[in-house]
Amino acid sequence: MVDQSQSIRSPSYEKPWLSTEHDKRYWYHSMSFPDGEAVRGSWTIENFDQYIGGYDLNGKTVLDVGTASGFLAFNAERSGAVVTGFDAATTHEFRHFPFASSLSYKDIITSRDVWERENLIPIKNSWWYAWRKFNSQSKCVYAPMAELYEWPEKMFDVVMAGAIVEHLSDPVYAIGAWARLAKEAVLIPFTNVLPLDDLVIHPITNLDNPNIFYVWWHLSRGLYTKIFDNLGFDIAFTQAHALHNDDASGPQLATRPSIIATRRR
Repeated sequence: MVDQSQSIRSPSYEKPWLSTEHDKRYWYHSMSFPDGEAVRGSWTIENFDQYIGGYDLNGKTVLDVGTASGFLAFNAERSGAVVTGFDAATTHEFRHFPFASSLSYKDIITSRDVWERENLIPIKNSWWYAWRKFNSQSKCVYAPMAELYEWPEKMFDVVMAGAIVEHLSDPVYAIGAWARLAKEAVLIPFTNVLPLDDLVIHPITNLDNPNIFYVWWHLSRGLYTKIFDNLGFDIAFTQAHALHNDDASGPQLATRPSIIATRRR
């Protein structure tokens, strides 16, 4: 008989990063800090509660998957939650859509180096900068998504994964990990959902632009419902809003569903 305890590991929490004024930072979300400083990110969320479907986080333990620069993590903490952020340890964990002409396919070593230098390290720098600005008590873990399957079951009350499904080559596997760790609920805020009851996944783009290699799939409403039903959760859909600040024509308001999956008792 296999001893299941042998496969369970405790998270390895990151030692806080030192921040300097020379650090390159990338802000995924806009933030306003207690000292009056504000930074503009690629996205601006005006209403955090609406964004997460109105789920009450007060007094809950929360895992923020794909924490990026920390907007969801630090707002969850301000809402009364005890928060752990989670993100990729290295660029080796990212799967890019293959195009024969793209650098990410032709020269994976160089591509990973560029992605790490230009995206992953700057976004982690921003998380730790904000952590200090908010005088946060949150913890952070950098590890492969697969490692979540090795953490203790139902380790957190709530698992959040905002706007990350579209960047995962195997989102169903990831959702299984999130559900396994969630005692109460899995929240997937602001993710495009195909309005179909069929069990389908569609590519996000037309797959004809090798410069857009970092997005993968839209899942259908029926598939989300089936996945979570198999995992013992009931599912509801709400609407979330955010301003996209990187559009060439100026900020654009985007509306996407947020998914609230609650574990059946």
